Amino acid sequence: MEPISMIVGALVAGSSAALKDTASQAVKDAYSGLRTLVIHHWNNQVSGNDSKLEQEANILISNLEDDPETFQVPVEKKLSESIPEPSAELVDKAQALYELLDKNGFDTGKYNVTVQGGKGVQIGDNNTQINKF
Repeated sequence: MEPISMIVGALVAGSSAALKDTASQAVKDAYSGLRTLVIHHWNNQVSGNDSKLEQEANILISNLEDDPETFQVPVEKKLSESIPEPSAELVDKAQALYELLDKNGFDTGKYNVTVQGGKGVQIGDNNTQINKF
């Protein structure tokens, strides 16, 4: 999976799971750690620590938590502009969260997908897609 999409997908899945009463403390901690690290990298990659960018990142990720369908694509776009080359630490944290959320899917390689030069590609379950090229 393309790193930015995986990271944003982990944020979406993690926020949804972390808000449930049945979520384990490990899931809540992993989600919180990923969210904090994304904001830190977002802020430092662009400007070298700008409080306005940190505030923007917090707002966008909060919007993503509240309405993933509306904000997933804009957050992916903004994140890919801000962090064109995500660190191994970010990718590892996202993978660790996926592993906590879906151990069977992680073990079968479900979250290990690479797409290059694709158009109209979907990765995931229960997708609907309409392409107009």
